[in-house]
Amino acid sequence: MAPETENLQVQVYSDSSIEVAVLLTLSGGFLDVFTYVGHGGVFANSMTGNIVFLGMYLATGKWQQAMQHIPPIVAFLAGVFIAYRMHLPSVLKYLPKPALTCLGFEIIVLTAASFLSNSFPDIPLVLGISLVAAMQNSSFTKLESWTYNSVMTTGNLRRFAEAFFRGTMPGLNPIALREARLFGFVCVCFFIGAILAALTTPRLHDYALLIPAGVLFIAFIICWRRQKAKFLYFKFDDKVPPLE
Repeated sequence: MAPETENLQVQVYSDSSIEVAVLLTLSGGFLDVFTYVGHGGVFANSMTGNIVFLGMYLATGKWQQAMQHIPPIVAFLAGVFIAYRMHLPSVLKYLPKPALTCLGFEIIVLTAASFLSNSFPDIPLVLGISLVAAMQNSSFTKLESWTYNSVMTTGNLRRFAEAFFRGTMPGLNPIALREARLFGFVCVCFFIGAILAALTTPRLHDYALLIPAGVLFIAFIICWRRQKAKFLYFKFDDKVPPLE
């Protein structure tokens, strides 16, 4: 490695605040219902649901319906791969803020998709949404000091139940109760996003994507304004740190 790059520091940043987590999970709930209601009955984020439907349709011989659930799974895996690839030193040299880059790319994709014509096929649209949702999910993984999921709710619901149990039995534990409140809140926000999508997608069609795009833009601004105080530094000759 060239001497001039050995000591070069790059900035890896992702916000772990409740404000950003709320906005991201609301968007996650919205996108799942948006693709399910408006684009072929598949999920953009919930790969569990897609795999369940895939297995069910394969078992009953409904091949066409089964095949619709394969592309979002592949796109989600590709999104995770891309997000992790962006944390390699060779990429960080040019894109030193991978989390913000992924979030900005997601906003652009959702905004562009909102203006697609009604004749645009469902599969490419769902592929794009699944890809950027996976990039977001792999880039924003912390709620304060706890790991959470910004596009699916099963794990967050489990964390809420566990924290509530630890916070109330056998005695009150303020830290565990705070964890329960935070995870309960993000679960509610995911639920609200799903309701919002169910109400707006039939009426606005693809223009409904402007709602999660706007929500994510607010999250982007929050992250951008906080980044100077929250940067994490590392050198190229060190190991690549885990996603935060």
